[in-house]
Amino acid sequence: MDTIFKGLIVPAILVAIFSVYSLGDESKSSLERHARINTQSADYDRDAGFSEEYTLPAWLEDLLTRVPEEVAAENLQKEPESSISTTQTAPPEETASQAGVPEATTTRTEASEETNHLFSKPADIPPLYTSPKLDGEGVWTAEDMPRADNGTPLVYKTVYRPSEEFPTSTVYMAMFDMSRLRARLFIGQTEPGIYQVSHRPEEESLSKIVAITNAMWMQQHARGAGAIFRGQVIYPMVPGMATLVIYRDDSVDVIEWTDEIPLSVVRDARQLRHLIVKDGAVVEKIVKNGKITDAEVGLGGFLIDDKGRSTMGNKFWFLATRTAFGIRNDGNVVFAMGHHVSTRDLSKALVLAGCKRAIHGDANIHNTVCNFYFRNEEDKIVKRDRLSPEQLQYTMKRYDQGYAKDFFAFYEK
Repeated sequence: MDTIFKGLIVPAILVAIFSVYSLGDESKSSLERHARINTQSADYDRDAGFSEEYTLPAWLEDLLTRVPEEVAAENLQKEPESSISTTQTAPPEETASQAGVPEATTTRTEASEETNHLFSKPADIPPLYTSPKLDGEGVWTAEDMPRADNGTPLVYKTVYRPSEEFPTSTVYMAMFDMSRLRARLFIGQTEPGIYQVSHRPEEESLSKIVAITNAMWMQQHARGAGAIFRGQVIYPMVPGMATLVIYRDDSVDVIEWTDEIPLSVVRDARQLRHLIVKDGAVVEKIVKNGKITDAEVGLGGFLIDDKGRSTMGNKFWFLATRTAFGIRNDGNVVFAMGHHVSTRDLSKALVLAGCKRAIHGDANIHNTVCNFYFRNEEDKIVKRDRLSPEQLQYTMKRYDQGYAKDFFAFYEK
């Protein structure tokens, strides 16, 4: 590892110098960046003629210089190789609770959001529509959301209607404080990659569980997307493909993968298609097989409406239930769940939430999940909730014994 870092000192300095010129753009408000459109993001099989645009990025230099060898080694020793079961920390009568907020005596004391200097309340997003009014639209709140031991918020949420063309498109968003949370990928029970990790008998402790979300599409639909689980390559990583990566220092990023990233600094990673937000702007066009094409993400005939019918025969076939993950400049992750929404408008909501890059998640109403877990002082799960009221009720217990598809879990550190 020392050899890698020493060999990259000069490139790191050069990238840092050139990165100064981009600071002015990062200082723009989210509303200003909302109007920008990036037309030259590339799919993973992009034409070689566009390669000049994808030189070694500054975030990679930063990664390679911020993870000392001794820190990586320490994290390696602490990480349990495990599967997940939500039955470990709470009896059935507690984990099955889906009633209202428990009495004050069983929940953590709520502290003022203003006292949390590490995770301050994000700026509100001015609504695009004033009528009909949508309660709480564009206003970030920690009300009825998981909190830390000291009562400060771990997650903020909001709802927003981002589409000028489709007023009924609605996006629910959750912003996670990654300075106090750690994320983990879990391989689905029916995914072929599970056989490579099935020898690990340990189960993940849920004593600090905060949330669980879906991941990306199943491998059979993901066009050869790669995956890394606890440092082990489960599916080969594809250069240039959009990737949600969890590093060994527990930081999270959304990037276009490059083979110059040492696997020694990666804990988990999952890939899918192309970035849907890049440089703080919605991606409208991509380069695919040497041609510029629309960046809309579809599943062919597998995209369905809320009644289970394929959308492919519809004029607006791209309107569906979708999820996505975005990363902000402060390192915090935003998970978005959109209903009756296009990839472009889902991306727009993430840009307004301050995301600089984003990756598409899973789609269709049976596959989109964001479950929150509420724990008492003894870290027993006393309540569950969901990000979107349109998320199907039965998915609240989906991960009690694992699940067929990949998913991400978020824990308090």
